[in-house]
Amino acid sequence: MKLRTFILISISSFALFALTVKFSWALDYPMSEEAVAGKEVWQRYNCVSCHTLFGNGGYVGGDLTHITAERTPDYLMTLFNNPPVLPPHQKETHTSLTEKETLAMIAYFEYLNTIPTLGWPPQPKELKGGDVR
Repeated sequence: MKLRTFILISISSFALFALTVKFSWALDYPMSEEAVAGKEVWQRYNCVSCHTLFGNGGYVGGDLTHITAERTPDYLMTLFNNPPVLPPHQKETHTSLTEKETLAMIAYFEYLNTIPTLGWPPQPKELKGGDVR
């Protein structure tokens, strides 16, 4: 009886997994060539060492998954072309990007903003006493 139940649950779980994989392939979010170029810029300059996408990466900088929903393309152009000094440093700045690299990065961030994240990453909540959880 236990073996039969185990086999039934295993087959049901595998069938559910197979259906999930099959239907997830239908959720296609094709990347434009410019967005692919932006991803290559992201990787070339190792932005993930400080910033996160979808909650993965470094935590020194912010999560940039939905940065285009928060900032305008003009703001991002200025930020990437004339990067500010990084706090708490006095001289260190982000790497300055060319106009072509900047446009590619913006296209990549716009692509990322189209992917439904269902509220991920979670936003920190402020607790009593000023602590953040």
